Amino acid sequence: MKKISIFSLYKKIIKNFWNKNKFVVFKKPYENKIFFYSHSNSNCSYKKKFFLIKDFDDNYTVKIIPKKIYFSDIQKFFVETYSENNSSFLTYSFEYEKLIKKAIEKIKEGFFKKVVVSRSIEISFHNFYFRKTFQNLIYSYPNSLVSLWYDINHGIWIGCSPELLMKSCKRKLKIIPLAGTIWGNRKKWTKKEIMEHNIVIKYIVHLLESYKGFIYLKNTKTIKIGHLKHLETEISFHFLEKPNYYEILNQLHPTPSICGYPKKESLNFIQKYEGYKRDFYTGYIGLVNQDNMELYLHLRCAKIQEEKKKITLYSGSGVTIDSDINQEYMETENKVKNILSQLFFK
Repeated sequence: MKKISIFSLYKKIIKNFWNKNKFVVFKKPYENKIFFYSHSNSNCSYKKKFFLIKDFDDNYTVKIIPKKIYFSDIQKFFVETYSENNSSFLTYSFEYEKLIKKAIEKIKEGFFKKVVVSRSIEISFHNFYFRKTFQNLIYSYPNSLVSLWYDINHGIWIGCSPELLMKSCKRKLKIIPLAGTIWGNRKKWTKKEIMEHNIVIKYIVHLLESYKGFIYLKNTKTIKIGHLKHLETEISFHFLEKPNYYEILNQLHPTPSICGYPKKESLNFIQKYEGYKRDFYTGYIGLVNQDNMELYLHLRCAKIQEEKKKITLYSGSGVTIDSDINQEYMETENKVKNILSQLFFK
């Protein structure tokens, strides 16, 4: 690894973008370093260490294998504030309201217990500032994986994910699912959010119980991401024998926090009724070092199409039998605002 200045890091980003070479710049949760990987086709010592990006439908895999890893320290004087209210970009979606209603009907009919339905929102822009937006995300969401990545086939994506899908090291595995959302003046969790969260926990525990080892569940707590609050439960597993983590990953994803339960039925509903392709939204993203992984769900993200002057944002909510259509709709509005409020335009 080589330490470079923030200015040098920006130069590398611009150079790789203009050369149409895939790259990623990211900051891990609670850390004060920004890392930069650019893809190298030549043989290098980092062949088994790379940045992995996977889409929701398991159709696309992006691997960024660096020849050298660069990093910069976060410096406070790079903070910039921006006061424009980007909420004016949002318009009401009657289609999404119908989708939530349809999901509740299917739950009442017994098709599944939970389904996560999502939508995409497109906005146009004249000038978009990547550097200032990335800085805003870093300082607004210190407990998230903040990333900006580019691939010629998939464009530019920026996001801030708070949810650890899995972190593995030798015979130890950690998963920290988030499910259940409240905002504003609401301070108490209702039966709906608690049930929604518990479905995710039971799914993960059931999966891990098929392996030999010891499972540990920490007490569920509330985590704050911007103006939103989520329920979070840390799950750890110590394997008696080192497992195949790729096998676990394939079984784990998509979890009920982004898909539903049971998985097959909720996934069928999403593919039939959602009406658009999620692409890399609710896929996963993160570091792989041989058999060890640190992967996050690709949430609170946006696809930026510079040539079309268009940004696509994504948001979803977990629907259960106790769901209120208006509350579920407002949840997606608030999740979109979490990242939309940090986008820097001029």
